[in-house]
Amino acid sequence: MGVLSSKTWILLKKIFCLSTIFFLFIVMNSCNFQRKSEIDLIFEQTKKIEILAYSNRNEWDSLDNTDFYKLNYINNNIIEIKEKYLKSRIVLNPSQQNILKNSLINCKTKNWVAACYDPRHSILFYNEKDEIFGYIEICFECNRVESTSNLKFISECALSQEELFKEFGITYFND
Repeated sequence: MGVLSSKTWILLKKIFCLSTIFFLFIVMNSCNFQRKSEIDLIFEQTKKIEILAYSNRNEWDSLDNTDFYKLNYINNNIIEIKEKYLKSRIVLNPSQQNILKNSLINCKTKNWVAACYDPRHSILFYNEKDEIFGYIEICFECNRVESTSNLKFISECALSQEELFKEFGITYFND
């Protein structure tokens, strides 16, 4: 077997580099396609999306928030947040739902988290029966979320929605 010429060697290196780039492009696009498909499935089940803004839950009276680390204000599809805590509440129209969907598909996640957890916002997903089938609770300050298991795959994307919430009309973000 002969030794490869320098021109052949350079050509093989270029082919390898281009193949690697093409492979990475395919892998990344397939992940985006899978993510888009999963989000499409969630939004097909969704009749209504509601965004809540409320006082920091660790400042609620202990009787109103018995377990700080667990979202416990949804009982039997009824939101039980006392008026003194609820700061803003909007139901997204179909256009806003579509904007949120696209934003979740194309989100950029942040890789840092702080130790605090002072949630002030939730996204609630309702089905055709007007039942809550999933939620994502958000603390924009510490970059943490809690969610139902069916929405875990997009929960971190909710962290990049603060500006969108403001566009939708949410005005409360800090105490």
